Amino acid sequence: MPFVKRDATGRIVALYRERSDEASEYLAAGHPEIADFAGYEGVRGEHSNMLQSDLEMIRVYEDLIDILISKRIVVLTDFPSAAQEKLVRRKRLRSSLSSLTEVLAPEDDEGDEEVLP
Repeated sequence: MPFVKRDATGRIVALYRERSDEASEYLAAGHPEIADFAGYEGVRGEHSNMLQSDLEMIRVYEDLIDILISKRIVVLTDFPSAAQEKLVRRKRLRSSLSSLTEVLAPEDDEGDEEVLP
């Protein structure tokens, strides 16, 4: 799949799983003309939005786990060992990155604030 049917101008008008009299030309599923016909660009955009949302939610879940652990509602050892390893690795990574951003971030000088009229 897919075999394509074209109109008189050469544009794809239908896709077929199997070869037929109407559709004897085969194009790879990832071919740009197939993507254009199927409207994959919009799908890719939505997929990208969902992926970005997933990445943002991961941070929320990490923060939630940290809160639950700090309030002693759950203990790290309540998680399966594979999850514990991932949580500890992620915590170390975020910690190392936060110290790096503190070094790179400009300092706030409290006395140097500009007052606008």
